[in-house]
Amino acid sequence: MEFTQEHEGIRRNVKKFIEAEINPHVDAWEEVGIFPAHELFKKMGDQGYLGINKPTKYGGMGLDYSYQMVFLETLGHIRCGGVPMAIGVQTDMATPALSRFGSEELCKEFLVPSIKGDYVACLGVSEVGAGSDVASIKTTAKKDGGDYVINGGKMWTTSGTQADWMCLLANTSEGPAHKNKSLICLPMKTKGVQIARKLDKLGMRSSDTAQIFFEDVRVPQRFLIGKEGEGFTYQMLQFQEERLYAAAAGLVAKERMIDDTIEYTGQ
Repeated sequence: MEFTQEHEGIRRNVKKFIEAEINPHVDAWEEVGIFPAHELFKKMGDQGYLGINKPTKYGGMGLDYSYQMVFLETLGHIRCGGVPMAIGVQTDMATPALSRFGSEELCKEFLVPSIKGDYVACLGVSEVGAGSDVASIKTTAKKDGGDYVINGGKMWTTSGTQADWMCLLANTSEGPAHKNKSLICLPMKTKGVQIARKLDKLGMRSSDTAQIFFEDVRVPQRFLIGKEGEGFTYQMLQFQEERLYAAAAGLVAKERMIDDTIEYTGQ
């Protein structure tokens, strides 16, 4: 396809935003091991960057995915890996299923403030004993009255120490591993949610990464995204957008690294 003036306008404006609001602070954020997600995301939300391909009724631009791809590719101009990764979680990992399958009520409660940049989102899938093998997760969400009661834990949670809510994958029944899981919106300040630790990583340092425990955490059953038992399928769809993010965001970054290497070896 050929990019339009509108595509190039997004590319140009996002690059200007990065040079003004992100790159001057990257070294400091990398050193302290965290960046101010609420502050940065609010600025991005004000520009519409957190909802480019999200529905207009929830505050998004309602554009097709090609515009989102241009946005993700332009994130490669950020001179670190952690900040663009956290942005990608916000736009392409923790919110696609909610946008596509969530009820209108749920989208107004969680998606709208995420697009505005008022909420920071995280994704709760990986566990200590279940990373790539998503079907093996052990976290449970059992019905009790009108609530789900959640027990278990998540690992490697990007933005986990700053997030306002988690898109949580949990086992909601005892059925087959690919049919017993559901996605649930989990407010991170709910009683029983414990941020166990912020991981001290070798790379991606400006992105806070957490281990999180859940002990008898209660959330209303209306926080279910879509249909119960369809969570594995929904998450596989979210993973497709996550992988597209990784591919697109890496293009410019790799070109930049090659250019930097050429410049360095010529000194």
